[in-house]
Amino acid sequence: MNRIFRVFRPFRRLMWALIVAFMVGVHNFYKQEMDSPDSIVNSIEIDKEEEDSAPKD
Repeated sequence: MNRIFRVFRPFRRLMWALIVAFMVGVHNFYKQEMDSPDSIVNSIEIDKEEEDSAPKD
């Protein structure tokens, strides 16, 4: 029984890696679809304003 698990261990690791890579790729695709160029520019401008208004030590 132990030999069977040893044979399938590399296959299980490969499948796990493929599933994780697919999930990350799908997440990045949908995140890019949701972000329009205007919203990206607006978020950069807001970040700059917050940095400028932060108290300097």
